Amino acid sequence: MDLKGFFNKLGYDISEKENWNKNLDLWQSWYRGKVRKFHNYYIYNGQRKVKREKKSLQGAKKVCEDWADLLFNEKVKINLTNQESTEKLSNIFEDNNAVVTINQGIEKTFALGTGALVVSVEDLTVNENDEIVSTNGSKVKLEFVEGRKIYPLSWNNTEITECAFVSYKTIAGKNYAYITIHRLDESKNYVIDNYKYEVRNGTLIEVEDKEGFLGTFKTESNLPWFSILKPNICNNIDEDVPFGLSVYANSIDTLKSLDNSYNELDNEVVLGRRRIFIAEEMMNYDNGLEELTFDPEDISIYRMPKGFNKDSMIQSSSEALRTEDLQKSTQFQLNILSAKVGFGQERYQFDGKSIQTATGVISENSDMYRTIKKHEQVLENSLKTIIKSIAYASSKFTINPIDASEITIDFDDSVIEDKGAEQVRAQQEVVAGLRSKQNYMEEIRGLGKDKAKEELETIQQEKMSNQEAFGIIPNEEEKEE
Repeated sequence: MDLKGFFNKLGYDISEKENWNKNLDLWQSWYRGKVRKFHNYYIYNGQRKVKREKKSLQGAKKVCEDWADLLFNEKVKINLTNQESTEKLSNIFEDNNAVVTINQGIEKTFALGTGALVVSVEDLTVNENDEIVSTNGSKVKLEFVEGRKIYPLSWNNTEITECAFVSYKTIAGKNYAYITIHRLDESKNYVIDNYKYEVRNGTLIEVEDKEGFLGTFKTESNLPWFSILKPNICNNIDEDVPFGLSVYANSIDTLKSLDNSYNELDNEVVLGRRRIFIAEEMMNYDNGLEELTFDPEDISIYRMPKGFNKDSMIQSSSEALRTEDLQKSTQFQLNILSAKVGFGQERYQFDGKSIQTATGVISENSDMYRTIKKHEQVLENSLKTIIKSIAYASSKFTINPIDASEITIDFDDSVIEDKGAEQVRAQQEVVAGLRSKQNYMEEIRGLGKDKAKEELETIQQEKMSNQEAFGIIPNEEEKEE
């Protein structure tokens, strides 16, 4: 059976995903920067068609890289209910290289429109009946799954509730498919089913070796162990499917115009040099060496038809280069692309060689600021979902309980506002009595409510200890403070 037959056997229909794959293929080709039917073309040189490859500025890749860096980087701070839980989550993130995983995952998500963060537990001790007997040594694993490997099984108003993830590996020359299904049981708790098949000519052949993973794993919770990532963009291709839209899905024509302008800029240098026109006789084989007099692949040489004046066996022409006009055209297309993907019109500057990203703090009234905040809303919900799953998995199936009843995510807004100036202003407000110390700890330091309170208590205790060390006895009012 094939993959579709496998899902049909379990009662699932994946036809929506199969129909959607054509969009993923298109967006993936632009993400790679080389679209076969667009970047490959031919030029006729008077004798034959010469195959050429159009230059690419990799605009789609650059856009996704920048969105990932703006939305999630090492400056993003995540705080839980208490410091102990925050540190445990940080350790899990570090063990899974989560900052890089999430950053690269967002980049690929913005390229293909859909991605997923998936939680699992490794190194559980089980008996011969696949029952868990010990969680000592087990650990939580976090992975990113890109859009082509995601198969939604059920959804409600485009929110995916059950999902399958399919990956392929080659081991010792054999191809294997690993299928993981996250489904709800009768109690509305999630159950994770794992399958392994050998793949031969598109056919799935079941194997006995499961490599130690559980065939069926009961999470005993209604928390999903996956979280879907999407750009905060409405799907104008098919609004009834649960798939997200690539950030440049509606900018394909702009990407084409951009690469056309860039390619013409390169061709202007190549073809703008002295142009050679030669008589047909000079393209023939040399009678002595039996070699072509001129390279037939050289498109700067044009073969003239018979009857060309033999007194002018070779003629040439040259024109002034139009590089300045073509650079303006390339910059114009960059401005359009920047605006269409949510950066405003002045994100990129083209110097004739590469794309440079504009620097500096952006205004809160700018298009880019509003779009960043728009994407952060969806990303924050997705991150909180997966953090709750990590905390539950760690508490239930490892020896490291984590309290995630309160989650605070402080995104990096350094490109939006001057953090230093904001901090100084907040400190002045505290001194003037216009802002509480508790609020300062939560808003400026990015601490959770309990952690902020704990930090203030520690500061007060240290302050009183220092006063006593120097013989200063605080009065009752100061102690109360």
